Parts: sequence; structure tokens; C-alpha cells
Amino acid sequence: MSGRADAIKRDPLGAAIADFYQSGRDVPIEVRINGKQDAPMLPSLFFRTYAKMKGYERLALRMCRGSVLDIGAAAGCHSVILQKRNLDVTALEISPLACAVLASRGVRRILNENIFDVKGIEFNTILMLMNGLGMAGSEEGTAKLLRHLKRMLAHKGMILGDSTDILYNTMDVNKAFDEKENYYGQVEFRLKYNGVEADPFQWIYLDPALLAELCDKVGLQCQILHRDENFHYLAKITK
Repeated sequence: MSGRADAIKRDPLGAAIADFYQSGRDVPIEVRINGKQDAPMLPSLFFRTYAKMKGYERLALRMCRGSVLDIGAAAGCHSVILQKRNLDVTALEISPLACAVLASRGVRRILNENIFDVKGIEFNTILMLMNGLGMAGSEEGTAKLLRHLKRMLAHKGMILGDSTDILYNTMDVNKAFDEKENYYGQVEFRLKYNGVEADPFQWIYLDPALLAELCDKVGLQCQILHRDENFHYLAKITK
């Protein structure tokens, strides 16, 4: 495998973001969820302006205050806006390719790390958008992540994140609640970019009740701020 192909295999989103930033060519990222073809993802999505953001995103950005940690910052569409509003923004992004784009776009504070490696820093606002609440990939992983984020919250701090209840998209509702099956919102993603298929990764789409249960388990409180007709929601999580 060539160096380019290997880079895409390890970091398809970062490669797509970097390519779009450098060339302007909006080459789709192919998406498969649990083996089924889903709608392709365009790299330009990660560069959208405030005017092109949905209502829940605008609400979340308006609520941000103080020091902000933007988890999974990608190309920085949220970080750039918040920084222009003179908030103290830290963009956290595991992809080195995306981090290079963040720097080129003028984001001043960037952490190229896994969230679990970030310790000893507190934030007034932790931002987890683009279904960011599901990044831990499982119920157990989400509880672990929430415990970690709880330690990172400053006094009266908050987590603002979103997810989607995908039960409406589950063909067999009875199977969705079968105790022998994994939680219906736990899925495997496979991405393909420029003909190269990346390594699969796990994600979890949390329904609001499960999110509230996991928050309660680790001593956090959950409030649903917004819901839409597609079962997508924005949550505020506090100590």
C-alpha cells in the first residue's frame, strides 16, 4: 500500500478535509453503517458557515461561554466562529491532517490528542457536536467518557452535545429491544475515500433516556434543549 493510501486508511476524514482545503474539490466520502450503504458525506460539510448551520448548532454556539473545548473539531467550523466571538477556544482533534488545517485557518489553540489523554485542565463549556455524544462507541465507553469529562468541567460548567435516536430507522423494532442483541444505537462505521476503505470504527447513537441514565450513573444531570422531527436532539449536561 502506498503512503497516500495508508494515510487515507488510517485517517479518511482528515485526508478528505485536507484535500478539500487545498484543492476545493468536494470528493464524497462513502459511508457504510452496519454494512449498509448510507448517504455520502461531503468534506465541505466540515467547513460550513454559521448561516448554513442548523438551529440546534446555532443554539449550542450561542450558549458557549468562558473557556471552550471543541471535541472532534475537524476543520474547525465551530472553533473558528467561537474564536471570532473572543471566547477562549481549544480545538481537540485526533487527526494530524485536520489539525494542520485548523492551524492554517487560524485556530490558535489546538490539541492533537485523544480526549482521555487530556488531564489537569478545566473548561466552562465542552462542545460535542455532529452526533458527538456517541464518540465512545458503546454504553460502557460513554459512561467512562462522561466520568472523564465530569473531571474537566469547571464550576457551573456544562457539556453541550447532540445525538440521534435511530430507533425510527430500525427495521425490526422487536429485535431492537432483544436483550440478546447489542443496543440498537450501537453501530459500526466503514468509510471509503478516493477508492481506499478505512479501518472500521464503532459509534453509538444514544436515545435521550439512555443518555439520561448514563449521566445519572456518573453523577451528572441531563437536560434536553432541542428535538427535531428526525429524532435528533441537543443536550445540556451539568454536575
